[in-house]
Amino acid sequence: MRKLDSRRRLGMAALALFAAAAGALAQDEHVAPKVRQPPADLTAEEAVITRLYRRVLPAVVAVLVEGTEITEHGPEPSQVLGSGVLISRQCHVLTAAHVVEAADRIWVETQDGRRRAAELLFSESGADVALLRLREPDVTLPHAVLGDSDHLAVGQSVIAIGNPLGLANSLSVGHISGFREFNRLYDGTILAEFIQTDAAINSGNSGGPLFDLRGRVIGIASQILTSSGGSQGLGFAVAINTAKQLLALEERVWAGFDAILLDRQVLGELLNIDRDGALLVQRVIKGSPADKAGLVGGKVPAIIAGEELLLGGDLILSIGDQEACHTACLVDSRKHLAGHDAVTLTILRGGVEQRLVLDVSAARRNFLDAE
Repeated sequence: MRKLDSRRRLGMAALALFAAAAGALAQDEHVAPKVRQPPADLTAEEAVITRLYRRVLPAVVAVLVEGTEITEHGPEPSQVLGSGVLISRQCHVLTAAHVVEAADRIWVETQDGRRRAAELLFSESGADVALLRLREPDVTLPHAVLGDSDHLAVGQSVIAIGNPLGLANSLSVGHISGFREFNRLYDGTILAEFIQTDAAINSGNSGGPLFDLRGRVIGIASQILTSSGGSQGLGFAVAINTAKQLLALEERVWAGFDAILLDRQVLGELLNIDRDGALLVQRVIKGSPADKAGLVGGKVPAIIAGEELLLGGDLILSIGDQEACHTACLVDSRKHLAGHDAVTLTILRGGVEQRLVLDVSAARRNFLDAE
């Protein structure tokens, strides 16, 4: 599979454009916004789309992130602009994981113009799904309805709303072009599905909702396949049923870190360690069980065997009683951890073995259930 270019830090450029536009508007606050009346001769399809846009827009938000990005020059401050959608009265916001993966602070800008602090509850970088919640919930905020992505058809019309290149509340219309899985398995049991669409998706759209024409969220904008850096009609959204499965955590464990499994050959050549396998920690999500337990992520970018990764993080030798030997071992370990409030990690840090205990009691629940 070719690299999906929305993983680039183009959100920084989008944020700059967004800030410039906001500054220009601030200078003309005394000018009343123009009120537009829809024409009386809209076609039936146009009427459906314009009514739908007005109905669902109040649930669409901008996600603004300040954080730290690991670069070849070391850690550097970063700013990213993405999109999201309110999905509950408790003010949960679905967005893309790559928008918030390096976040130190997160704000959500709602349609009333208020910028509200948000916290990260869950993130799965591989499937590109993240869940936020406003730190001060406001039950008056409207939220969108989640659809069923198992009941969709190629050729079906869809709309995407977001902030491409900082242009707030932009609408694009298209069709479902296909369904892709890319053979990616998450949490050992969940095969992430992506909806391919020709609706224009660009930097800043990431995390925004993909709606069917009944106004139901059927996907979360994730990435584009491009050779030019812009939309070429090959956009992908995480299917909403994948997000639902990932967020139903009653019998599963979310620790809050990303890691890469290294085999015996790489461990020997790279770290001079004689083991069947180990997990090299890449990133630790701020505020997650792993973060609270003190797990450390990587800081030095490198390319090994054609794979981009970060060196310098902890090396996980075992999860519970199960050694991190190969993929099947890790899948099996998750089965044994179900129902436990604590997860013990044996790690190697600075050549010394240590044990960390992760409290996962608060994370093991269905985040989409009403509180």
